[in-house]
Order: sequence, then structure tokens, then C-alpha cells
Amino acid sequence: MSKSTTSTVRDVETPEGIRIVSSQLRSTNLERDVIDAQLGPIYIGVRAQDMLDRVTAALEDRTRTRAWALTGPYGTGKSTQALLIAALLGRDAARRAEADRRLAAASTTLAERFAAARERCAPNGMIGAIATARRESLFDTLARALRNGAAQAWPTRRTPKSVTAALTDLDAPDAGSEHIIAAVRALCSDSPLLLVIDEFGKSLEHLAARGEFADGQADVFLLQELAEAGAGTRGLPLHLLTLQHLSFGDYASRATNLQSREWAKIQGRFEDITMTTHLGDAVHLIQRTLDHSEVSPEAATLIRNHAESAEQVWTAQGLDGVMAADADLFASVYPLHPLTVAVAPLLAGQIGQHDRSLTGFIASDEPHTVARFLAQHSRKAPSRASTVRLADVFDFFLGAGRTTLLASANASRWIEIDTRISEANGLPEDDQEVLKTIGLLNLVDASGALRASLDTVLFALTDPTDTADPQARQALWERIDGLIDRNFLVHREFSDEYRVWQGSDVDLGAEIQTLIERCDDHTAVNVVNRYLPVAVVAGRHSQSTGMLRHFITSASDAETGTVTGCQIGEPADGMLLFHFGDESTIPTVNSPLPVAVGISGDAKTVLAAARYLHALEELSYNDDYDAVARRELTERIAQANAELATRVAAAFTPNLLAPNWHLMAPNDNGTVQRPRGAEPLAARSLAGVVSAACDAIYPYTPEIRNEMLGRHQLTSQGAKARRELMEAMLTRPTQANLGIDGYGPERAMYGGVLQYLGLHQPVKTTSIVSLDTLVPYAFSAPKPESSLAPAWRALSELLAGSETPVSLDRVLHFFMAPPYGIKAGMAPLVVLATLLVGEQDLAVFEEGTYQPRLTPALIERMVKAPNTFAVKTINAGTGPRKQAINEIANLLDVGAPSSSRPGVRNAALLAVARELLDKVRVLSPYAQRTKNLSREADAVRTALREAREPDVLIFDALPAALGLPAVPVRGKADKQAAQQYAASLATALAEIADIDQRLQRTVITAIATAFRLPDGLSELRAGLAQHTEALLDVSLIEARLRGLITITHEATISDDQWLDMAVVRIAGRGMGDWRDTDAAAFPQQAAAMSKNLDRVGHLYQSEQLQEGTQPYSVRLLTLTGADGREDHARVHIPDALRDKAHELARTVLAEARDNLGAQGERILLAMLAEALISDAPAGTGADDDTQDLTEKKAVS
Repeated sequence: MSKSTTSTVRDVETPEGIRIVSSQLRSTNLERDVIDAQLGPIYIGVRAQDMLDRVTAALEDRTRTRAWALTGPYGTGKSTQALLIAALLGRDAARRAEADRRLAAASTTLAERFAAARERCAPNGMIGAIATARRESLFDTLARALRNGAAQAWPTRRTPKSVTAALTDLDAPDAGSEHIIAAVRALCSDSPLLLVIDEFGKSLEHLAARGEFADGQADVFLLQELAEAGAGTRGLPLHLLTLQHLSFGDYASRATNLQSREWAKIQGRFEDITMTTHLGDAVHLIQRTLDHSEVSPEAATLIRNHAESAEQVWTAQGLDGVMAADADLFASVYPLHPLTVAVAPLLAGQIGQHDRSLTGFIASDEPHTVARFLAQHSRKAPSRASTVRLADVFDFFLGAGRTTLLASANASRWIEIDTRISEANGLPEDDQEVLKTIGLLNLVDASGALRASLDTVLFALTDPTDTADPQARQALWERIDGLIDRNFLVHREFSDEYRVWQGSDVDLGAEIQTLIERCDDHTAVNVVNRYLPVAVVAGRHSQSTGMLRHFITSASDAETGTVTGCQIGEPADGMLLFHFGDESTIPTVNSPLPVAVGISGDAKTVLAAARYLHALEELSYNDDYDAVARRELTERIAQANAELATRVAAAFTPNLLAPNWHLMAPNDNGTVQRPRGAEPLAARSLAGVVSAACDAIYPYTPEIRNEMLGRHQLTSQGAKARRELMEAMLTRPTQANLGIDGYGPERAMYGGVLQYLGLHQPVKTTSIVSLDTLVPYAFSAPKPESSLAPAWRALSELLAGSETPVSLDRVLHFFMAPPYGIKAGMAPLVVLATLLVGEQDLAVFEEGTYQPRLTPALIERMVKAPNTFAVKTINAGTGPRKQAINEIANLLDVGAPSSSRPGVRNAALLAVARELLDKVRVLSPYAQRTKNLSREADAVRTALREAREPDVLIFDALPAALGLPAVPVRGKADKQAAQQYAASLATALAEIADIDQRLQRTVITAIATAFRLPDGLSELRAGLAQHTEALLDVSLIEARLRGLITITHEATISDDQWLDMAVVRIAGRGMGDWRDTDAAAFPQQAAAMSKNLDRVGHLYQSEQLQEGTQPYSVRLLTLTGADGREDHARVHIPDALRDKAHELARTVLAEARDNLGAQGERILLAMLAEALISDAPAGTGADDDTQDLTEKKAVS
């Protein structure tokens, strides 16, 4: 196809009679115009109405801010708005009435509100203290403003003395901030004051430059004092308005950190209002500057036809989102092309001059302006209504606005386009117009409604009445195609946009198309997956429940394998699955949490966008491309990213034409299955889908009123507040608000969770005594109507149904899982409240060890490492277990446990368990080891010794040891069974406690038998002392016998101490360390010791008896057995019994002769010797000198 390169002559004609109203374009000088008798041309547009609405709100409510900082670049109408406010609030009745009429014409409702508020606050108007700042101290600017205000308020009559005095003080050499404040107070005492400082940025620049000097610092604090003086219901009736181009912080950018913080604090006293470009206001400005009153009827018809055609094309092009299609509007802004009306204000805003640049484009006498266009092309009888097009806008702003253009955000793109068009000087004028038009559209809108598509470019290059000409369209297409061939333009097919560029040898279009054809659906879905929103928040559900929930996202298609979803305990609450396929190809998702799957009928357009983006990304890795191609790829990738996101949103966002989103319910095996016949989720947005899914899956989530806790991970401040709240729950449970003073974050958590859910409340009838509050408080289970009640009941059932301790990890998992979904930030509070309410029925274990008391340190460990803790239901406070505890406590005389110690758990159970365990702890090692017990007592002792959990000990182990059934967790209390259990336990405990006493009695009996002494402990000791008196000073005696003799005569020790020490001397170790074999061997050891004493005792018998002792005789008897072994026995015969013994011996001997014959006496003697001597083990050996020896002690 041939490409046209020739230029066509444009026939430009416009009707005469259109004139520019320059009075509508004049700039505002506040100090000059505020005293002008005429208000002048003021348009009250959207921005002005917003500002007046804020002022009205401040007049209606004195708690609102009355200090405003109006910020915006040059030419945005800041001074005009301040002039309007000054007129509406001023004392000049005529100007105020005119301003009221202007406001009423713009908004009747706002005008009525403003008038009513002004009537209440300032019925006679306010004093307008207005000044334009200079590079001077703030003191000087404010002093000038206050003087201006006084002069305007009292122009013809005498100024009040107080005001005059205060203003005079401002002239003093030492005048300072306090004098400004005093002058403001003096003016406010007469009437409300409106203080306006225009060009306030100059004052701020002066302050920034002199911030280190005293006067600069004083000015900073003066500004703060002024803002504070007019704040609040008790503040002065002062209304402060500053106008500047930048924010306070931008002026302080070169100040020190300390100064910057001070300035930030000051700006916080002001309500910041930013002036931005508003297309509607700019269009009205254009309308006001063009006067069609002198246009002839015939010309008016041309203009009307132009406007109607423009309306039709505007609507057909889909440009209503930029500006509403309105034939009257298009007629009123003629001769501007409709696109020029929309683009010129946007371009003026980009280069930083806004309305001022726009008025220059309309009224200045420079090339390419509207005024020059009218001057050159006006005709009395025009045949057409030509327009000012985008190429004229380009030429004007590139020429007149070059200085500010180079400082704009798009300066580099401006320069690139300008450079490329400059290189096209040899091209025909029509080609250059095409380039300028496309370049301008590239600058103001990329890939939006005003992008440089073929239709938009055709509309921009032709008058609206000619747009429908098919020949014009064909000619334009050929012209653009030729510019593409010559590398002046590039066409981005995917977004249907032409771009001005510098040209490249790379055929990007062909390479992109090749890669698109190679890209399959699965690859495209992977691209979509990367560009999905990371998460979608369940906005409505989160607002209503207080639990911040979100779903992560993923994309799938028919070739996608198993998808890994989120798990319980992770931040996400579910998944949104964007599926590119039908219902039969939905993949399995490994997740116990909900998955909402969406299937769109418009999936193909999304995949096409993904393929295009994939192709661009693949090409971006090619380092061989020139700079132009690489820049083009970068721009296309950015554009394709946005396009893909837009298409995903359009294809999957629920609406009338939207996809069906279904909920995939989780299975017991930790996966979710495809929906079958389920109703789609009703929603209007993705956030609505997530909310609907959360409503269905988490129906029993508790509702709270604290956003800090209703999240998975707390902030550092939130974690600290929760820790302090949990400590208060432990240490101050009986106090109102848990004793928390003030309204810090921990108090908010308390009110929004514990109090709101009814977990902590006053108790009407209770044994709790609190000295800190008249009405005692306590933790209690939530009421049935509480939103926490379902989760609370379910947890109680979970714990009650487990015979073993339940891991705290499992408890938290239970809370966070559907259908409860309690977030990890809140779950520890609910767990702690559960433990506090169930202090008698729930036992806590840390690493398997029972914890009798909750402490802040333990709770902190519980939060950090829940996997090391476990909880178990013991139900010691109700039913048969309570009955058993009471019976055992009564039998053991265990007093009622004290409830005054915070954190103590299972008090009654612990008191009984502690008493039982004490029975074992006091036992000697022998008592803990001996088997000389009944079966029941032995089993009870074993159960007590091996106890790890108090409830298992009392309710399971001890009954089993006694042969009784375990005490059930639930059921009716059985007093008889409890009494039987307690009685059997008491019997076994008594037997265990008596072990050491029984051993002691056995030992005493063994010693008494061996030494042939009485078995009373005192008598035994005294007898042994008497028998060993002669050996007390003898040193040549075996060591253990020597020790026995010594302690027997030690008067400073008690009988029990003597017994313990005697046992050590006889057996080698004390009774407490014995085993059963030691106890069995002790009688023989005692007998051996006795024989040793007998063997040597006669050798060292004392000739003297101690005073008060009984006289006796000693006989040593020796028995020689058949094997030659000799046994000895020493016999002490008291003199007092000698006669009785002789008489008994004669009688017995006579009876022996009668019954046994002639040898009867000797036979009886042998038998008696064997019975008395050889019952004990033999001595250490026979003594060579041993013989029958009779020795008598005489009483001196």
C-alpha cells in the first residue's frame, strides 16, 4: 500500500464575534483587592466549595480546627479563595452580600449553612487582618496584618483604646511574640478575627534560613502560639489561614532534625488543604473567558452543529469518564476542540502553573494561543467552524512554558518527544501535526481513555463535523503507517496506542508475536499468578468481628497439579483460587482452611494479556537490543502490568457479568474438594467474596472491639500491652478493670475483649474479698448469648473428653481453626481466661511437670513456647471427685485452702495431694524400701512415690492400689464410696507411717533378748549400763563394743538417741538406712555382741559397786559342743534373788531326778545350757584359760 507523504492545506475559518473576557483572568492581590469596593470575578468551583465547607464546619463546631494551611502551586487560585472567605466573613455588608449571592448560585445548601453558622459566631462579620508575606520576620508580617485589620475595621471612627495600645506596643524596639499575642487578644475582644497570610512560604523560608538564631526560634514558637490560642471551645475567636506553595516540612528540609521536628509539631496544629487540578473548575474558567454574545445567528448555527457533532463523537469514543459529553458545554468553549478543553488543563497542571498557564494559553498575544487563533482566522461568513487543536497546545506549551516544563515530572519525556519531532523538520506539516498530537496524548495519558488510539488521534486531528468521513480516516491511517515505517511512531497493539519514539532496528512487533504464539495456557497462568494481589482482606467480615482476615491468592488451570494452600497457624485464613478452566479441572488444594474458587467466562482476555506480558519479559532479557528498544520494552512492560491487573479484576471481580465464586469446603484429610451444586458466594468485590467465605467457614468467631488483638501478629506495642494485660489478669483479678489506670492500649484490650465478651465482671455473691474495690470482680465463663460461648463450650468438651493432658499447641490450633478462627493475637488471652475460670478443674503442665501456680514468667513462656505446655481437665470441684477430696481432707484433717494467693490452681486438690505426699517424704529410707507391709500399703506407698500428676494420684492410682475403682470425672457424688476410699487409704497410710516404729520395737526386743535384759527402752539401757560398768575405763576392748559401752554411759543423750547409736555400734549402720536383710540379721548381730561382752566382762569386773546399785554375783558359763566349739554366757545373780534361786534349783533338780532318773540333774543342766547359751551364734573362739569359774561380788 502506498503511503501518503504530501501535505494537505488546512482550511481554517472561525466565526467573528467571539471575544476573550480578560477581566475574568486577572490575578488576585489580597492586600489590594480586599479593600476594593467590587468583589470582582470569582468562580466558586468544587475546590472553593470544599474549602468553604471546612470553614463552615469550624464555625458550627468550636472543637474543630480553626487554623488552615492552604497549599498548592502557582496559579491554582489560593489567593482568590482567601479573598472569597474574607468577603464572606468580613464587616463590609455590601461585599458580604455579593459574596453570599455568588455562593448561593454555586450551592444553595452550603450558602444556607454558612450564613447560619456565621450568624451565630460573627453576626456583624469578622475583622480581616490580611497581609502578604515578604522575606522578613513573622513578627513584622503579623504586625502589618493586624494594623491592616484595625484600619479596615475602624476606617471612619475611633479605634478602641485597648486595640490602639496593643498596636502601639508593636512599634517598641523590644516588642516580641507576647505583644503579637496581646494585640490579637485585643482585636478578638471586640470581634472575631480572621488572620490571613498570603505568600506565607516567604516567611517560612526566612524562618528556615534563620532557624539557629534567636529571632527565628521565637517566630517558630509564635506561629505555634497563634494556632493554639485559637484552638478549642475556650480558645480565642481567631481563624488563621496561611497560603503557601509547599508544605511546612518542605520549607524545613534544610533545617536540623530538631528544627524539623518542631516544624512538624507546628504543622500538626493546622488542617492542611492541598489545591490540586480540577478539570471541572478549569473548564468553567475557559467558559467564563469566552464571550459568544456578538456571534451572528448563522455562525451560532455552525458552532451548534460543531458542538452536537462533538457530543456524539465524545460519547462514541467512551470519553465520558474524562468529562461529561454536553453539547452546550462544547459550544460555550468553542473555538477550542473538545480534546483541547480536556488536555490543556492537564498539561497546565503538569508544568506547575495550572490556571495561570491555562489563562496564558487562552488570552496572551503569543503564537498558538486562542487569542491569536481568533485574530488570524475570524471570518464574517465562515463556511466551517474550525477549532484550536492539540498541535497548537503542544506548540504553545513547548514554547511559552519551556522553562517550567523542564522542571516538571515528565521533563525527560517532553524532551524526548520534542527532540524526535525536531528531527522531523523535513516532514510535511500534516505529519508533524500527527506527531505533535500523538506526543501530547502520550504525555497526558498512557493507556487510558485519552491514549493515542487511532480513533482518538483522528478525533484530535479533525473538526468534530468531519470525524465521520471514511476518507479522512483512511488517509490518517496511511499517514500514521508511513510514520511507523520511518520509525517516528510505534504501535502498541495490545493497548491500541501509538507512541512517538526515536526508532530502532529491532522489529519488536514481530518478535513479540512470535513469543505470544509459543506461550501456552499453563505458562500464561503462571504469569497471572505472579501479578495477582498478594492478599485480599475480608473488609466487611473484619469490621463486624474485629478479626482481621485475609486470603492469599493463586491461579490454576487444567494442567495445574496439587496446590499448596495455607495452614492453620499461618497468617492467612484461606485462599482465593483464580481458575482458568471449567469446574471439572479444578485442582486439589492441600489446606484445612477454606478455598474460594472463581471461574470466569472472560478468562481468554486475561490469558491474552498474560501472554503479551510474558513475551515482553522474555525479550527484556536480550542484552543485544539498542537503548531505544530497551526503553520501549520497559515502558510496554509497565503498561502491560497495569493492563493485566485490570483484566484480572474485570474478569474475576463479582458483578452482573462476573464469574461464579464457589466455596470449597475442607475435608478431614486436610484437603479441599471441588464444589458440587453449591450456591455461588454472593458478593460485589473480591473483598466481598472473602467476607462471604469467612462468614460461612467461621460462623462462630467471637466478635471483639479491639483491632490490635484481632490479628495474627501483634505490633511491638501491642505485644507489650497484651503482656501487661495478662499480668494484670493474674495479679489483680478481683479489681475493676484489673486495676489498670488510664486509657492505654492494655486498657483498650481489656475493654474490647475481656469486658466486651463478659469474661471479667462484678460478682454478686462470692467469697472473694478485695480490699481494692467495693464490688469484687472475677473471671467467669461467657454467657450463652456471648459470641465466645460456642468456642468456650467446644474447648471444655475437648478437654473433658481427653484422658491425657492436651497440648497447648493443640488448644491454640483448635481456637484458630474453623469454625472459630480466633486470631493468634487474641488466643492467649482466651486461654488464660479459661485457665483462671477453671482453676479448680484444669491442671497445667510444663514439659510434663505439673505447675501448681500460674506466674507472669510462666505465662510469658506459655506464649512464646506453647508446645511445651499442656492442659488437663480434672474436675476436682464437682461431683464424685469433689466428694472424694472432701472425705480424704476430713480424714487427714486438711484445712480449707486459702484463695487469697493469686495464680494458685486446684487448691483443694493440691492441699490433699500435698498432705499425702508429705506422708512419703518424711519416711526413712528403710520405710521407703521395706517389703514388710501389706499388699495395699505397699501399693499405696508406690503410688505416692511415683506420683507425677495430683489428679491421677488421687483419683486413679490410689484407688487402684487399694483395690477400689477409679473416681469418675463426672457423675453423681457417692458419699459411701468416698468414705470407704478414705477409710482404706487412712488404714494404709497408718501402716506406712508405723514402719519405723515397728522396726524400733523389733530392735529393742532383739537387744533385750540378746543381753537378757528387760524390753523397756529405759530399763534396757539402765541394765546394760549396770552390766558394763566395770568395762567403762577399759581400753583394750574391740572398737564397736567399746563404742556401745561408751554411749550406754553417756548421760547427755536421750534414750531414742542412744538406741540409734547402739544400733550403729551393733549392726554397723543406722536403722534408717537398713534393708529388710539388715533387720533380719540384727538379732544375731546383737547376740554376738552380747557374747563378746560376756567373754571379756568377767576379766574386768570392778571390785566396787556404784553407790545405789544392787549387789550381785557373776557366773561365767561355758558350753563345749561335740565339735569342740565353746559358747560362753555370763550370768549376773543379784544377791537379793540368790535364796529364791537356790530354793527353785533344789525343787527343779529333785523333779529332774524323779522324772529323768539318776542322771536327771545333769541331763536337765545340759538342756538348760543349750537353751540359754547355744541359741545365739558362737563366740569368736574358745579362750585357753576359760574354765568353770565362780566369782562372787561381796557388798562392802
